[in-house]
Amino acid sequence: MPTKVIFDTNFLLIPIRFGVDIFSEAERVLETIVEFYVTETVLNEIDILKGKSKPSFIRELEFAEKLAQQCSIINVGIVPRETVDDSLIRVAKNDDYIVATTDTALRRKLREANVRVLYLRQEQFLELDGTIK
Repeated sequence: MPTKVIFDTNFLLIPIRFGVDIFSEAERVLETIVEFYVTETVLNEIDILKGKSKPSFIRELEFAEKLAQQCSIINVGIVPRETVDDSLIRVAKNDDYIVATTDTALRRKLREANVRVLYLRQEQFLELDGTIK
């Protein structure tokens, strides 16, 4: 059975910023076939950021959107007073996803929730935090 990985917004920026192929690198680290996902809340966050960013960052966000097109979309919605990060934690806990993020605060919350995290190390390779199930 494939391993399921959800990308956070900032993780989708890794290829353009650091030249790391997040898809093949995730499969290398996890040593299995991986199914990649984004939530519609992440896609909405990218749209919101594009509306209030400088042109150089808008180009990065557009690149992130193209990468997201290679993923399946999960329609999770946000419950009242829930952030995008909270929705990622909820989905990951309920359906056994690994969350891919570079956000240190989110990583901490995910570890506290016993959710595995895929993250960037030394700006060049990915690493898994948590036990492979």
